[in-house]
Amino acid sequence: MAFFNRARWLTDKYILIMLGLFPLFVGIRLNAYESITASKFLFFAVATGLWAAGAALLLVIGLIRGERYALDVRPAHLGVALFLMVGGISACLSEYGSVCLIGANRYTGYLTYVLYGLIFFGVSMLGKPRPRYIWTLGVSSSICCVIALLQLAGLDPFWLYPEGTNYYDKYVAYNSAFLGTIGNTGLLSAYLCLAGPTLTAFGLRSKKIDRLLLLPGALAVIVLLCCDVDAGVLALAGCILVGVPMLIRSRRGAKIAAGVSGGLTLTGLAGVYFWPGTSGTLYEASQLLHGRLADEFGSHRGQIWKRCWELFREKPWLGGGPGTAALRINIQWYSDVRDQTVQVNNAHNVYLGYLIDIGLPGLLCYLAAIACSLVTWFRRRDNALYAALGCGLLCYWIQDLFGLGLTLTAPMMWVIWALLESFGMKSAAFHSK
Repeated sequence: MAFFNRARWLTDKYILIMLGLFPLFVGIRLNAYESITASKFLFFAVATGLWAAGAALLLVIGLIRGERYALDVRPAHLGVALFLMVGGISACLSEYGSVCLIGANRYTGYLTYVLYGLIFFGVSMLGKPRPRYIWTLGVSSSICCVIALLQLAGLDPFWLYPEGTNYYDKYVAYNSAFLGTIGNTGLLSAYLCLAGPTLTAFGLRSKKIDRLLLLPGALAVIVLLCCDVDAGVLALAGCILVGVPMLIRSRRGAKIAAGVSGGLTLTGLAGVYFWPGTSGTLYEASQLLHGRLADEFGSHRGQIWKRCWELFREKPWLGGGPGTAALRINIQWYSDVRDQTVQVNNAHNVYLGYLIDIGLPGLLCYLAAIACSLVTWFRRRDNALYAALGCGLLCYWIQDLFGLGLTLTAPMMWVIWALLESFGMKSAAFHSK
């Protein structure tokens, strides 16, 4: 076997691990939710490091043995490369120094950026979309969802909660809400935003046995709705409006669906704009459309986002450095939970997080890469695998408008993103001559 093919084989196993085992890994301790962020980051970093080192070694040996490779760079690759470059410059010039490597809180530093880059370039060059990846995602998400449903029934399988508590002790006995094998319900929502549309879209577009994936897809959507996370519901609605026309093969049908989606979107926006209520999520959304962002909007996201805007204006070009948002936001709330003060350490919007950490150029590079990949999705929508991957990514990226963007879920998004940008079923971006 050529060394290039061995590197591809290793990449295939890495993808299966990241979509199958990683979302289910909670560590080896009881009360795992207390340390789940560190446990998943360690799993992610070790697995990615070993895979990247092994694949690179195999390719180098292949070069020494006379193999030759051709690299075809796509626009999204350029966007991600510039994003990493800006992040690196920001880290080097930051006043916070070595803090930028790991990050001040929850592993959001430049090391994590590098690991994401390894996934994006390595998987897109050496991998290609395969039905078994969707099936692996279906199995892992189903297990996670079953555990979440048991927890919603008041049980505590695998003793994940703090001792003597369950899901319904959230914000009383402990200062968060946890479900499934991801942890925080907001992060579980992000995971299900990635898994649910991917599984459902592939099941709808495929034939025979693959249609069974509609079952785990539906389960993911049900648990997503049970999470009580408005961002996930909004992302799912946006994905349906945009994704359905992309899944219809006939041009006439796609145009009709696009027209219906556009009409529903405008009708929905008008309904929200003129919403008569005085409280609740729809009221907050209505106020936002009127240009009024109250501090209490979205569980105090209004206050956080205003602070992020102030921080951006302080350092617009390179930000404070990767992973430094926790040191700069400086917002605290008093919580009745154990008489504690809660420190805000995240922008609660992935894009604003990049804006204040690495500045406007870094965010624009990231958004440009996403835009290029949306074009890739449109061009490859006739292929069921690409159509499904694009639906999952779109839903995840919409959820990121309100999300945390942590390593408990983001590595899986980068794997799916890299598969969308691979050369897929006909050839690889990296091939031997």
